[in-house]
Amino acid sequence: MLDDRDRPAGGREDLEAALVLHYSRLVRIAYLALPPEGDRHGRVLAAHAIAQRTLPGRLVRRSPKRADGDSYAILRQAVVAAVLRRRWWPRSLHQPYVWGLRFFPLGGGSQELAVDAALRGLNVTARMAYVLLALEDLGADEVAALLADTGVRGVPAALETAQRLLAEHPADVLESSEFDPCTLRTRPTDLSRRRRQVRVATAVGGAALAVVLAVVIGVGGSGPSGAEAAAGAANAAARTPVQVDGAAWQQSPRLDFGVWPARGDGDATSSTAVGQALDAWTTQRPDVYKPGPDVADGPPLQPVHVLWSGHLDGATVVLLFDSTRLARYTQPDAPTNDDPVRLDVVRADDSDQTSAGAVVLRSTAAGDRWLVAPWVDTVGVRDLRTPAVATTPAAVSDGVTAAVPAPPASGCGSWPLIQLHAAPAVGGQTVAMTDLGGVTGTNLLYTAPPKIDPAQAPREVATVDTYGAESRVACGLSALRGQDVKQVDTWVFAQQPLPESQGLASWVCVRADQWSGSGSATSEFLPPAVAAPATATGSESDGRSCSALGQNVVAQARWRAPDGKTYLLVAGSRHVVKVSVVDGAGAVRQTVAAPEHTAAVILTGAAAATGSGVGVLDTGGQLRPMDPQQGQ
Repeated sequence: MLDDRDRPAGGREDLEAALVLHYSRLVRIAYLALPPEGDRHGRVLAAHAIAQRTLPGRLVRRSPKRADGDSYAILRQAVVAAVLRRRWWPRSLHQPYVWGLRFFPLGGGSQELAVDAALRGLNVTARMAYVLLALEDLGADEVAALLADTGVRGVPAALETAQRLLAEHPADVLESSEFDPCTLRTRPTDLSRRRRQVRVATAVGGAALAVVLAVVIGVGGSGPSGAEAAAGAANAAARTPVQVDGAAWQQSPRLDFGVWPARGDGDATSSTAVGQALDAWTTQRPDVYKPGPDVADGPPLQPVHVLWSGHLDGATVVLLFDSTRLARYTQPDAPTNDDPVRLDVVRADDSDQTSAGAVVLRSTAAGDRWLVAPWVDTVGVRDLRTPAVATTPAAVSDGVTAAVPAPPASGCGSWPLIQLHAAPAVGGQTVAMTDLGGVTGTNLLYTAPPKIDPAQAPREVATVDTYGAESRVACGLSALRGQDVKQVDTWVFAQQPLPESQGLASWVCVRADQWSGSGSATSEFLPPAVAAPATATGSESDGRSCSALGQNVVAQARWRAPDGKTYLLVAGSRHVVKVSVVDGAGAVRQTVAAPEHTAAVILTGAAAATGSGVGVLDTGGQLRPMDPQQGQ
């Protein structure tokens, strides 16, 4: 909400002052309400043209009656009328003038993407109604009057649709940079045809990364300005790939994708393939551009690093990095529906030595071809499902592995992973990664039971004990495909002697953290028999359970003893000291001590079907298990 819209209108001078003062707001209204047909560059120019053309001489003489006494309201109604009466068609506009550049707003997050997707399904009247309700904070009656004054039809239906959308999406999302047509990135129109220079480090250092359009724009036109010069400088830097020295990682205090050198066939930074990849990232054709979960939309945000470019397994492949995202461009020699031309863009912000350890360059029926970090000395391959089988070395040439087995599309008879052995200069650590269908690999971690590791510190899957535990839960990894998972930690939070001397069972929580910062968790019961499969007992699709901020956890399962008795097995993390059994109505029927944080309670009668366990913490608080899996 703006605070100064109540200045009385005293003629054209007040309107001009209000236009300067509220220019960015008026452009945002137009941009949000314009229909999504075409590209964002065209919408940006149309929105600016609409705002700049709100002051022809006739506007002062024929101001809308409902806006009398409010300069901003007069301008806003002119914008609304221009959008709804289709005065914005780009070919009919005379300003602003743009040659050789394309403009794109800065990207947003998942909330912005959800709002944008919802707006795409609305007509222009409903879009404008939503913008006025959410961005302008107007009442329904005010919005209806504004829309009616333009002469459009279907105002009641549009207003109802907009109110429903407002209830689903918070109004403040519209203030995001995703919907700001005054703070922009620039890209050239002929990127793929321009020659690229390799040594541009000095030019990049002085270039602007984001371009803010001038707020004070001449009413009669838009001439050259300092902002345009800055835009040209930023664009020139962004379109020229950055060359990273091959030894950069050896001097850097931080190891991530930013210190990967360019590798591949010939001069990776100046190839035609790189131009095609950058063009695909800039134009974002829907049939080629494939953004990953929660990735910021839009062309490269900063000057691009080329990490690899070349020909691999029947396709041209280019891997790019813009400081926050990875983009993998694949152009098969003979594209098919199963193997099309595509640009996969995923999050890579906050990468480190582990998460930037390897990237999947190409996946075919022959297996995965990984590009490993320059600090990786050797690569090994092993199968999680056969922990007794030793790791086998994988051939690596210029950072690219030979084809290694990929996890199966269905079933889990095997589950391959790669082990990356870092150079002694960076600690010599061994890191385990697997392919969950994304560009980046997923790091696999293991947290030992409290008796073995009281500190409960996650460690890499790289030793005999970690292989055994992972073999039991590997089949659940397939459920995480396509979720852009950064790491998976298998935490053995409790071990429980089963009644009637039936052996020692384990309780684990499998925590999957995504690059976006969100994550999921699944509790599982592992019977004593090594060959027995794990049973999922509960899950949390989005939350902090089993993370550093959610270390208290409880899980339960029904178990039938050899003598036919049914037990409710309950296990918790270290702060669970008692277990209460509650009936279907939630009433506590029994409370027992939980030595070693576990309990086994015999269930009889109705309790055999409805009894449920609740953990009692040492603080006196109660903790319920995660949502039960279907069938539990």
